[in-house]
Amino acid sequence: MTAPDTRPDQEPTSAATVGPGRPSRGGGLAVGVLLAVALPLAVLSSGALVPGTPWWGHVGVAVSPWAVWFVAAGIVVVVLGTIALLRRASVARVLVLAAGVVTTVCAFVVVTQQLLVAQHHDVAVRIGELFAVSRGDVSADLHATYGQQDGEAQELSVWLPRTGGDDAPAPVVVLVHGGGWATENRLQPTTASHAAWFAQQGFLAVSVDYPLSDDEHHRWDVVEPQVACALVWVGRHAAEHGGDGTAVHLAGDSAGGNVALDVAYRAATGEIEPACTGDLPRVAAVSTLYPVADPVAFHDNTDPVVGSRARVLSERYTGGTPAEVPERYAAVTPAEHVAGGAPATLMMLGTADRLVPPAGAQDLADELARHGVEHELVELPRAGHAFDVAPGGVGTQTWRELTLRWFSGS
Repeated sequence: MTAPDTRPDQEPTSAATVGPGRPSRGGGLAVGVLLAVALPLAVLSSGALVPGTPWWGHVGVAVSPWAVWFVAAGIVVVVLGTIALLRRASVARVLVLAAGVVTTVCAFVVVTQQLLVAQHHDVAVRIGELFAVSRGDVSADLHATYGQQDGEAQELSVWLPRTGGDDAPAPVVVLVHGGGWATENRLQPTTASHAAWFAQQGFLAVSVDYPLSDDEHHRWDVVEPQVACALVWVGRHAAEHGGDGTAVHLAGDSAGGNVALDVAYRAATGEIEPACTGDLPRVAAVSTLYPVADPVAFHDNTDPVVGSRARVLSERYTGGTPAEVPERYAAVTPAEHVAGGAPATLMMLGTADRLVPPAGAQDLADELARHGVEHELVELPRAGHAFDVAPGGVGTQTWRELTLRWFSGS
């Protein structure tokens, strides 16, 4: 019988140095964590390629403004997955590598297709800005009350022009925020970010509040007169802040885009009466992001995920369905107010917008063409509603640069 070797210089086998083909606990945990990150990235990035698929497509489109980050993350996952697989083959490591490839390829498709649109419109996208996650300082320089509705003050905020300095007054842009006519305000982050950017380009930027709707208060007939009142305030006070109050440019997103278009066209025909006394300045041009150009189509949205939300917002604004109050829907439909003298119009939308059907803007573009109104419709592929949420995304940069060009030529 042989006694066990108990020499003091022999070390016990470590759990981390087991025989070939057997993973260490630390390595298995790392691969597990990597897989837990890689799979959601793959699911999210691929969702943008199937925008009509409930939930999967909706979420994928929602994160598509950040596609450049998914490209970067996918590359990191591919590198780490390759290293792990070379050390030892396993199903989990193959899945990590596959998920990294899917993430990289799908996100790259989104970024490339959107960059091609920017290139088509001669917009030089700044690559470094694509990775921006902060909007920076977007605080306004001053606030003022321009009117009131049902005893509540209606306010606006002003961003003073950051460039210029000569004797020429700065051009003016007035922004109308989105939110389905029922939520948000003039200082919501995306709107404030756009206003601050316009100020950096030498504009006097003004963002306005308007009366919001709810289940008891349907503001379809007071919002546009109030925004027109804000324009009266701008025409009266712009010179005090270095701006040209004789003409303004309008911008708006979503429901705010609907209001901006309606006010611009109704002001051109003289059919809008401001909620306060004073003269309306001329609206030189209007630029919108994913506008509700067809409120009836917005209400009748059949999307299984967001369609019900569209119906609720529409009925809060108008007080009923298109069948119940057709005249109200007609009153807030921009195409109903288009005439030959309408301001030049730029519209930009995401082709994968599930909340606001893109067909509405396409129909409005046809109506503008019939009246000989200068216009342009820019469609951003793989983009959904609120694609400008990314401060430096392709959609954000493209809309801003095109709008600046559009306003400069008006």
